[in-house]
Amino acid sequence: MPELAEVAYYCSLWSPGKGRRIKRVQTHGATRCFRESSGESVENKLRGRTLKDSRTHGKRMLFQFSKGAWLGLHLGMTGKLVIRKPFEELQKHDHLALETSAGWLVFNDPRQFGKVELFQSEDLPDEWANFPLEILSLEFNYKYFEQLLGRRKRAVLKSLLLDQTLFPGVGNWMADEILWKARIRPDRRLESLSTTELKALFDTLKFVCRGAMKYVATDYSDPPKSWLFRHRWKPGGICPKTREDLSRSEIGGRTTCWSPAWQR
Repeated sequence: MPELAEVAYYCSLWSPGKGRRIKRVQTHGATRCFRESSGESVENKLRGRTLKDSRTHGKRMLFQFSKGAWLGLHLGMTGKLVIRKPFEELQKHDHLALETSAGWLVFNDPRQFGKVELFQSEDLPDEWANFPLEILSLEFNYKYFEQLLGRRKRAVLKSLLLDQTLFPGVGNWMADEILWKARIRPDRRLESLSTTELKALFDTLKFVCRGAMKYVATDYSDPPKSWLFRHRWKPGGICPKTREDLSRSEIGGRTTCWSPAWQR
């Protein structure tokens, strides 16, 4: 599933459409992607509007249009945004397509786990205004981090990092990377961490999020070979720190990759 930086990358792909009027809207309104807002309502609301701006928060993206219209998109497991040429034929899984002078702004999702939302508001929609702090914001400091975890002492660390109400945008690979860089086993409970380990967890949380935005969000490149990411799913994968075998297990319902020799 696309995570923090992947979502930012896909969101940027619609940037050529900013400042352009939506000439036509085509939808596959019967797909599950329109379970929040009907395809017909999306067509009626966005046709003739101008795309003004876009933003992301965690795994979600939001596009602002003229006259107070907002389009929210969640990519789910297989969703992506693309721009197709003005006369290019739309494809089977192009569930939402906005025609502009720059081409078609397309939301494509083969498995239909993504979601399309429609808002009407002169300001940022209330739902978005009330989202938790973003990890890379200045307000997300160590004091806030401690307060955030105050009532979750029994939580397993891997599952804790995947909680989008706490750490928006952190998904499976990022959670594994954070714990690996902090040298903390993913199956430990929060209450078992020392103060030093807790600070290491906070520092690596910030570091991995910054690195993901640097390497992935710009052009969808992979992180450096020194990261766990480049080794985690290779057959016979080894830890880039210890050169020992990596381990894979299910924690909190998610397949988890970690290094027993490094994360003791």
